[in-house]
Amino acid sequence: MKNNIAVTGGSFGRFISCTAPAAVLLAALLAFWQQQCVARGIPEWMLAKPSDIFRALASGFSETVPYLANTCFNILAGFFLAVLIGMALAVLLTCSPLLAQAATPIMIVLCCVPMVTLVPLLLVMVSTGSAPKIIVIVLQSFAIVNMNASVGFAGVDHTRLELMQSMKATRLQQFRYCILRDAMPHIFTGVKLASVLSMISGVSAEMSGGSGGLGNYISSLVGYSRMPEAFACIIYIALLGLLLYGTISLLEKRLTRGMH
Repeated sequence: MKNNIAVTGGSFGRFISCTAPAAVLLAALLAFWQQQCVARGIPEWMLAKPSDIFRALASGFSETVPYLANTCFNILAGFFLAVLIGMALAVLLTCSPLLAQAATPIMIVLCCVPMVTLVPLLLVMVSTGSAPKIIVIVLQSFAIVNMNASVGFAGVDHTRLELMQSMKATRLQQFRYCILRDAMPHIFTGVKLASVLSMISGVSAEMSGGSGGLGNYISSLVGYSRMPEAFACIIYIALLGLLLYGTISLLEKRLTRGMH
């Protein structure tokens, strides 16, 4: 019992020691922001004060929920599709070196080009709903998953793989217990990067066209000079991104425990 309490206390202490410096710095920056807005008499339509933003966070949540739900759906749907497509394509390219050589330049282009530029075309070709935004998220994110997973599959420990082959392990067993295990760190690197790209491309796509979502709502709020509400929506987006990234990091720790 005492050991459990000690472990819990130690974990809590480490959490406090890690987050305290960032919390203090953030509080100092917000205090400076508030002081400068008041001292200089900066109007709300130009730059909202932190106090007004926090007030908008509390009072405007019910108004923001539909847009937040739409953004969550678009980003999560696009992200999961990107991970599935990226992983499946990585397995295919690993099995065919010639196909991998042909596809690599395309993957690099997809990683470098901002796919949000396709939104106006997709609005004409597909619809004005969630489909164009999900397509943009998938196109922007799946390539980074594919490239990292392919590097992981190519860097497998051949000694362990040959040992499994000598023991008559099936292809599925070789992939599950050897190839996938060794590639896991690379895969999660790609997945975490894809979560960041999904957030960026999803919100950017909402701001570029169509209706619904926090990105579109922010554009509307700025047009009506409702700056506190616009900043509040940005905070919701930041929290959503942190939640997605944090969930993936926790999953990585759970799945890779004991591998190193």
